[in-house]
Amino acid sequence: MSKVLDVIKNIMIYFICFAFIGWIYEVILFLVEDHIFVNRGVLYGPWLPVYGTGGLVIYYLFYRFKNKVIKVRNINIRPLLIFIYITITAVFIELLTTYICDFINSDWRTLWFYGDKFMNFEGRIALVPGLKFGLVGIIGVYLIVPLIDKIKNSNKKTTVSFTYVIILLFLIDVIIHLFIGGTYSGPV
Repeated sequence: MSKVLDVIKNIMIYFICFAFIGWIYEVILFLVEDHIFVNRGVLYGPWLPVYGTGGLVIYYLFYRFKNKVIKVRNINIRPLLIFIYITITAVFIELLTTYICDFINSDWRTLWFYGDKFMNFEGRIALVPGLKFGLVGIIGVYLIVPLIDKIKNSNKKTTVSFTYVIILLFLIDVIIHLFIGGTYSGPV
């Protein structure tokens, strides 16, 4: 039972870290591109579950291959391949998310719409946002996950306590969202 709880705890740690980093990414993106602060979250806390989900998928699919070397004329192209795979995976997750939102009668267009972007598909996905996801994903694989692992494996009492508090806050936020609804209302 302890092993199962450790696996669940690790999944939650990665999920919440990725969701938080996704929230920061989105907020900074709006500040830089539109010069406004927008709480991009659908929950009350600073986290975006779609980034948590995408981050977990990318972590479990690609992280273990990050150090494998594939050389073409003495140049390791593994990071480039991982970037391409992450970009495709992230775009697929975003596309799938729009269809899930359609299915549950939730309007994804209030969260994003790429109708005016180059090489978009029904405003659901587009080339440049997909490439940005690939860039964030490659940074995650090579820099962020090792940092999370270092903190997670420190096993300091305060780190463990903080982890449980954050997981509890996230779960409370999800429960509140289910009963009250989300927070995102678009740019202000």
